[in-house]
Amino acid sequence: MAEHVAHDDHSEDHESHSTKFYWMIGGILAVVTALEVGIFLVESSFDATLFLVILLGLALIKGAGVIAFFMHLRGDAKIFQFVFLVPLLFAFTLCLGFLKLFSNHVGIAG
Repeated sequence: MAEHVAHDDHSEDHESHSTKFYWMIGGILAVVTALEVGIFLVESSFDATLFLVILLGLALIKGAGVIAFFMHLRGDAKIFQFVFLVPLLFAFTLCLGFLKLFSNHVGIAG
């Protein structure tokens, strides 16, 4: 009798990464975090809008790195990537718009 072995189609799509790979990704995320802190410490040399755009862009890079590698979105079906990334980009754009719109207000009383 022939034994039927079921193969999971999704297992071939996912790449298996070693511990070294995840340490490398963690190191890259740590460098981006250090860059964010460094930019925050020298904020006076940047225009306020540029400062916020740079920090939000770096945060988007870090978030994408965590999502892609640690949450394994990179190996998922394209529809899952689309469902997650489109709202993320929408929220990022919305944050930039509100920051620009209300950049002249100071405190609650404005």
